[in-house]
Amino acid sequence: METNEILDRARRDIQARRAAAERQKEQPWLWAFLGLALTLIVGVLLLPGNTVAERLGVAVQGVCSQAHYLFIDEARLPLCARNTGIYAGFLGSLLYLLVLGRGRAGKLPPWPITLLVAAGVVVMGVDGTNSLLLDIGGLHLYEPRNELRLASGLLMGTALAVFLLFMLNLSLRANVRTDQPILRNWPEYLGALAANALLWAIVWYAPGVLLYPVAIFSVLGIVGVLFVTNVFLVGMITGLEGRVLRLQQLARPATIALLLTTSELGLLGWLRTVVERQA
Repeated sequence: METNEILDRARRDIQARRAAAERQKEQPWLWAFLGLALTLIVGVLLLPGNTVAERLGVAVQGVCSQAHYLFIDEARLPLCARNTGIYAGFLGSLLYLLVLGRGRAGKLPPWPITLLVAAGVVVMGVDGTNSLLLDIGGLHLYEPRNELRLASGLLMGTALAVFLLFMLNLSLRANVRTDQPILRNWPEYLGALAANALLWAIVWYAPGVLLYPVAIFSVLGIVGVLFVTNVFLVGMITGLEGRVLRLQQLARPATIALLLTTSELGLLGWLRTVVERQA
C-alpha cells in the first residue's frame, strides 16, 4: 500500500471519529429540544381559556394588535387578520419552498421576482398605515377591510419565508447551493401566489371544523418566525457559520432558540398586560 493511500485512510478514519464524537454530543441536546417542545405544548394547554383557540390567543397576545380579528363559526381566531396572514403565509410559503426542494438554496430569485416578493412588504406597509390612520382618526386612502389585511399579511409572510430561508442557508449551511435560487422562475413564483390564494380562501371561508387547524397553523407560523430568527442568531454566536451539514448539528442552537422564543412571547405578553392595566 502506497504512502498516499495510507494517509488518505488515516484522514478518513480521523474524520469518521470526529463525526461520531459530534453526533454523540448532539444527542443530549436533541432530547432536550424534544422534551422542551413537549413541555411547552402541555404548558399552552394549561393556559387560561375555555378552548384551545383561546389558550393559543393568550400565548401570543403580546404580538397581536388585539383588534380586527377573524372569526370562524363565531369563534375568534387567536391572531388578528393581518397577523393571521403574515404567519400563516410564512409557514405555508416555507412548506411550499421545502416541497420545491429549496432546503439548501442559497441564491435569491431572479431580480424581477425578488422585487415582487419584496413588494409584498411594501403592500403590507401601505395597507397597515392606511388602517392605522383610520384608527387614529386621520386621513386614509381607502376603507380598510379584514380581507385586505389578510391578503397583505400573506404577501408579507411569503417575503419572510423567502428571505429568512435564504439568510439561514447562506449563513449556516456548509453544503449550501449557491447556484440554486429560492424561487427559480415565474411558474414557481405564481405557485407561491396560488398557495397564498388557497390559504386566504381557507381562512376566509373556513367552516367550523377548520377552526383549530387554522388557529394552530397561524400560531405555529408566529412561533416559527421567532424560532428561525433565533436559531440563526444562536448558530452564528456559537460558531456554526458555514458548518452545518446535518439538521442534528442545530440541536443545541435550536434548544436555546426555543427557550428564547418562549421567553420573548412571555415577555411581550407580560408587557401588554402591564400597559393595559395602566391605561
